[in-house]
Amino acid sequence: MKRKIYQELMSWKQDGAGKTALLIDGARRVGKSYIVEKFARAEYKSYILIDFNRASTEVKELFEHYLD
Repeated sequence: MKRKIYQELMSWKQDGAGKTALLIDGARRVGKSYIVEKFARAEYKSYILIDFNRASTEVKELFEHYLD
């Protein structure tokens, strides 16, 4: 399963040349953060990770219209 998701992340990177944001949504505690951080560390020099479960109200408001 993790291999398939990693391959999909690689496709996202190649198709968009890494110039678009990526929103991962899904059930809790299934490894979303783990696989994305593993991918980011391996494929990029730097990255930004926003965990909306932990983000402040101000940060969430910046993304409100994208989360509908």
